Amino acid sequence: MIYECLIAPSESPNSLLEVKRALLTYDKVRLVDPGDRDVMPSNAFMSTIMGVPLFGMSMGAVRPMGKVLGYDEIFEKITGSCKPAIKQGLIEIISTYDIPATQGGFTIGGVPTGGYPLNTQFVFWLYRNMAQDQGFLTQAISGSKRRLLENFDLTNELSLKGVGDGGINDIPALPLIDGLDLSREQAGCLTNIARARIASMIKYAGFCEMKNLVPVFNGSVYGNIVAKLLNNAHNVLEEIEEDQYWLKRNRVLEICHEEFLDEEALNSMSIEQVIKLRSTAWGKQAESRESLFSSIGKIALEIDNQSLFQDKSLEVIRKYRKDSESLIRERQDLNFKIKCEMGKATLGGGTAFIGLLSQLSSPLASMGLTLAAGGMWAFDKSKEYVPALKQLKSQEAELKRGAGFGLHEFYSRINQVG
Repeated sequence: MIYECLIAPSESPNSLLEVKRALLTYDKVRLVDPGDRDVMPSNAFMSTIMGVPLFGMSMGAVRPMGKVLGYDEIFEKITGSCKPAIKQGLIEIISTYDIPATQGGFTIGGVPTGGYPLNTQFVFWLYRNMAQDQGFLTQAISGSKRRLLENFDLTNELSLKGVGDGGINDIPALPLIDGLDLSREQAGCLTNIARARIASMIKYAGFCEMKNLVPVFNGSVYGNIVAKLLNNAHNVLEEIEEDQYWLKRNRVLEICHEEFLDEEALNSMSIEQVIKLRSTAWGKQAESRESLFSSIGKIALEIDNQSLFQDKSLEVIRKYRKDSESLIRERQDLNFKIKCEMGKATLGGGTAFIGLLSQLSSPLASMGLTLAAGGMWAFDKSKEYVPALKQLKSQEAELKRGAGFGLHEFYSRINQVG
């Protein structure tokens, strides 16, 4: 199958170029409605921290993401340019839940969450764990710190507070980011932006797993968060030395898959021209790409010997490269290239191609399991992983490979995140 995707929003609207790139990679593209800005329905906050859905009551946004001035108007202009693709059902604008259904005021005996598909307790406490870690806070703004500080007056407008950040009974409030030589005002502003990005990554990764979509994250906003998450999950699994299953499962991170294209050439194309590039050759290559990921995952579990694993994987990669030749010829005007090999990529600065698109398979079949391992367990090195991982191992036997992550400008940083 060719996966469908959701482009995760950030403080600025997704660009038309981002949408075009996604149309050239995925069968269908979903954009998030501008009104969908909170990590979860605000009326579910009290029931989430209590652990029992006895009543619903909004105390304000739980962990919202700020938006630049004119966000809605820019979004409308971009989607207006995409009307041919929207009309054909190739682009859809969605919300992660029915927001009006959650805004009916105080409710007793239940909490209407508008079809929010995630477990709010898992989302909230995972967010709290990640947002109290200075490593995640720092990585969340590392790609844009300079820009945010240079435009601090505008940046301050993006810094929204959330009721989910404060103290809860005996649990202290979440900390401010530190160690970056910031004034308290700057630290508070950048912390709120970092928190919003962490929460959004959790929300959209989880939502996409539930809907079998690829979450496409912009590298400059989310790339370092995802890199740290995956490295944490990788390190957690490496500690389970007595179970070869997890060591073999970790091998999927050894495959590097990247696609390059000339963004200037793509930017000059209309949406109609982009749609025409979704040809038969494109469909076959996309199906072959998904087969590549599933095959590598299967080989990783079936073969004990590392050298033999690499040999068998290279056979699959060679077939994939051959299957991709027709598409490369067809898109030569875009300077389209595919890189696929063993070993995590560390792109050099001399590459002649821009507009990198990558898809990364998680070391765990489920995105939710990866979020838990990378975002929660890794903080407590003394915690007993084995019982939980034994349960996950039984779950994995029932799970197929998830949609994974779609990332822009990502692989160049994955080995540089601690």
